Amino acid sequence: MDMDLLIELAVRAVKAYLEKEGVVAAPAPVEPRKALVLTEEHCGETCSIENYGSELCKVDCALAQNYEVNVDDYDVVVVRSMTNSNLFKIANGCTDNKFLALAAEAILKGKRVIMVKECVEILKYAETAPKALYNNIYKNLQILLDSGVELVEEENVKTALTDGIEVPAEVPATPAPAAVKEEAPAPAPKAENDDSVLVLTKRVITERDIKAAAAQHYTKIQLPEKPVITYLAKDTAFELGIELL
Repeated sequence: MDMDLLIELAVRAVKAYLEKEGVVAAPAPVEPRKALVLTEEHCGETCSIENYGSELCKVDCALAQNYEVNVDDYDVVVVRSMTNSNLFKIANGCTDNKFLALAAEAILKGKRVIMVKECVEILKYAETAPKALYNNIYKNLQILLDSGVELVEEENVKTALTDGIEVPAEVPATPAPAAVKEEAPAPAPKAENDDSVLVLTKRVITERDIKAAAAQHYTKIQLPEKPVITYLAKDTAFELGIELL
């Protein structure tokens, strides 16, 4: 008999026995995400595990490894050092160094890419730059946002990295109580009893959330307190006629 099949049958048998005996198995450990930080400057605070990493997300610094990394090994890429020159080059396909090449590769492969807002140079001149020049440079940023890049404030990056991870509650193995009649789960909350309103409890709202709401024919989204909404999410909501409450 095939060894893999034998193992699968054994696992099924053990599971069936535990269910029969009313024993609740401990939840499987959550596999942490892997994030890659792209930066052109060495900085302990920028690349440290304490800054972006957590039990739910393991963080590596590309610069610390001389950019000898494989983008495919990571779930999300955090981009810093976004000068006006780097912004122009990535938006126009000019990847003449390892930093730019990795950033462009992540975007082209459809990876989730987070750009730290405070590290985008053009945004620092929003109040002082001539409008024509500012708009000309900003259009490069808009190209990346339209390509799915998320613009997130520094203080919210760590939250964004673990957004959507569901951590199962730890349940000790214990005999199950006497069988009782199961009650139907409570329905998902609705805002003001309006079926057209989708209530979101997650703090970071992305384009994916807006499109998912539209696919379910929602016309309004009830946001949590102090939400973090990406620029692309706002644009998508406007284009699809979805009101953010």
